[in-house]
Amino acid sequence: MKKHRILSIGLLLTAGFALLLSIQSISKKWPHAKAALVIIPEKTVTLTFDDGPDPRFTPTVLQILSDYQVNATFFVVGQNTAKHPDLVRRIAAEGHALANHTYTHPHLEEFQKDQVVSELTAADRIMTEVAGRSAVTPYFRPPRGNISSNILQSLKLSGKQMVLWNVCVENSSTHTPEEVRSRVMREIRERNGGIILAHDGDLDRSLTVQSLPLILRDLKQEGYRIVTLSDYLEQQTRKAKEDIGFVF
Repeated sequence: MKKHRILSIGLLLTAGFALLLSIQSISKKWPHAKAALVIIPEKTVTLTFDDGPDPRFTPTVLQILSDYQVNATFFVVGQNTAKHPDLVRRIAAEGHALANHTYTHPHLEEFQKDQVVSELTAADRIMTEVAGRSAVTPYFRPPRGNISSNILQSLKLSGKQMVLWNVCVENSSTHTPEEVRSRVMREIRERNGGIILAHDGDLDRSLTVQSLPLILRDLKQEGYRIVTLSDYLEQQTRKAKEDIGFVF
């Protein structure tokens, strides 16, 4: 019995080490890799929006989410929060989560650690002032998904959790709402779920707004669970424990 127990533990450690090596290899190949997203809760997605708020697109996005009774996480830019506080308050009031996407949306990977901390702190401060401390989550997404050692160290010190993505709604290869829907759903089916990235600010997001109802309709028709980011991450942790026996 003891021998079998030792063997089982050894297999779990081997599986965990193999997964760790695969994550490290992904990170080396792609500097902005979605390495932490290897484990995906089955048939589960969560919606995230970056770069807002923006009065051109955020109100319509919020209406669509309301129509489909879906909650999302908005990674807002601090300076946009300062310009459009009413939109940020509306996001929180309608049950969506607010998260940090820096204050000025810079190339954060080029910043020194104190500069990174300054960006994070300023964004948190304005979100708290506008929507209240309880509305601000510990989640963070670096602009463009780019990562550096200074960013990682700053996140560790601040207690923030970086969240990247599996599927991006915006892509230069698709030009109509139907094409966007087809590509996004294909990528979701391949992964059997994932974290969906969309944008509600900065550039022209008209195509995203037009595609969103089609994507939500398909997700619901195909039986995908659309959960909050916090629920998704909890399920991800649970699945990691089930798959490899521990989380590293």
